[in-house]
Amino acid sequence: MVYDIANSRIFRRRSSTFTDPTNVLAVQELRSRILQDPVASAKHCAEDIHRIRHEDWWLDRFLGSVNYDVDIAYAIILECLKWRKNFDVDRISLLSLKPLLDNQLMYLHGKDLQNRHILWIMMSKYKNGDDGFEKLFTFWMERHYMEYKGCQPLTIFIDMSGTGLKNMSFDAMKFIIHSSKYYYPNAIESILIFDNPAILNASWKVIGSWLESSAATNQRHDLLTFVTKLSVTHYVPKSHLLEHQGGTDTFKFTMDELAKCLPPPPPPKPSPKLLQQRMHSIDDTTNNNVTEFDFSSFQKRNVKFDEESVTKRAPSLSRRSSRGPKGRKSHIPPSLRPLIENRVNAPSDDWSSNDFVSITPRDELRLEKVDGENDLLDVVLVKNQSSETPIMFKFKTTSPEKFRVRPSSGIVQPGTTEIIRVYLQYEYRHSWSKEKFLLLTMESSSTDLDSFSDQFKNAINKAEFKFKCRLSENVKLDQPEERRSSFLLQQQQLQENRKDRFSIGGINFNVPLIILVLFLFLIFQFFYIMQMRSDNALLRETLITLSGQIKEANVQNTEPIAEMVKNEL
Repeated sequence: MVYDIANSRIFRRRSSTFTDPTNVLAVQELRSRILQDPVASAKHCAEDIHRIRHEDWWLDRFLGSVNYDVDIAYAIILECLKWRKNFDVDRISLLSLKPLLDNQLMYLHGKDLQNRHILWIMMSKYKNGDDGFEKLFTFWMERHYMEYKGCQPLTIFIDMSGTGLKNMSFDAMKFIIHSSKYYYPNAIESILIFDNPAILNASWKVIGSWLESSAATNQRHDLLTFVTKLSVTHYVPKSHLLEHQGGTDTFKFTMDELAKCLPPPPPPKPSPKLLQQRMHSIDDTTNNNVTEFDFSSFQKRNVKFDEESVTKRAPSLSRRSSRGPKGRKSHIPPSLRPLIENRVNAPSDDWSSNDFVSITPRDELRLEKVDGENDLLDVVLVKNQSSETPIMFKFKTTSPEKFRVRPSSGIVQPGTTEIIRVYLQYEYRHSWSKEKFLLLTMESSSTDLDSFSDQFKNAINKAEFKFKCRLSENVKLDQPEERRSSFLLQQQQLQENRKDRFSIGGINFNVPLIILVLFLFLIFQFFYIMQMRSDNALLRETLITLSGQIKEANVQNTEPIAEMVKNEL
């Protein structure tokens, strides 16, 4: 059953992308831009140029990763083409990789519980600084990505058992993340970190921060998942786990397995006559479509409602996805319960209803500050009025970089209510007034949320709800004048502090501190001198007393001597 579902998803990804005429035109526009460069063949690999000319799926993967924004996709694919030529991706030498392959550092084998192929990386076989890691990773990614035309994302299993600081490489992990964003878009579904030692926890926190440091990219913040022997079986069956991982698999990667995994040969080069005919057909198609569609709309494209976390920005590290992992129940913090109860008990005027669904609020979100939450938020309730048919919904916003929606899509069973949380991120608290939201709902028995757009077009019972937003009365933000006055006060204090300082040879000195030190030094000197004077007076008295005693002794000794002399005379 799982295998059938996976195959159906692959087929959908290969075919449904081109059903939208806008997407077809985006692929043609992107191809035209790349091939307009007269020296494109000299600047890029011939195999890549051939793929651009004749294979729509490759261009579609780059476009799909940025919500079909031709400008961003064009910049990313140019960078990818430049990297592929410099890295010589199509001519990676297996001879140079043989030591790493013999050491079983990295190989493809088996599938996880979601029927995704697994790329195993044994970090205990790697030492920081070893050559060939990036080439070996590229070899496996290229082979898998081109064979399945980017439709089957991989699960990367990084085995950290028996590793230490010498096995950890930030450059290697950064290359894996960077490749999945810019070289092989959406090629990685998840990264499982097995048996990570405690000494490397800080290193993985740094790597995790790369995934959360940048907004408005297609990278998910939940890409990394840490597993142990007890939890790994929730992701990978025991039959594909090695014995030290708690499984029963005795597989060992050998050169015979490598022979089965060689990349497919490059497509044959068409004759010049055939190339000329295809180019003429592409030009004719493009010219015919220009009258029906204005390509300039791609250059300054403004998507009104975008459910994905992709905006028109330069490629950077990842942003959190608003959808989250599938199959995971959303956790409602206890601090939101009063807000949810107010929505549930809202008067009928605050509800918008039809035959199959009821929504509250009616048309306006009221962003509030809740204890325990840094961001401003509100909740939307979606109630299924039907007693038989489920409801599918999708929540969209004009600025996904400003708002987080949990969940952004889902299924509401008959007679139940779904709670949608809308968070305004704190750094955007002063730029919310012009934002709008759109909630799409429809009756559907399907569980395939990936094809929501196609189903919504053909749905019979469907509804759209539009929202604005405002701040609640209990929210008080610092005004621009207050922020400016605070800033000026800090500057004034800083200048006053600088007045009390002077510099000698580039070293700053604090005048009050120097005065205090000098005052303490003078007090010390005063007591020292007084003590010295007291000691001198005591010494003088002692010497005088001693001198008197000596004189008395001399007088007493002189009298007997004089009498003896007188008697002798």
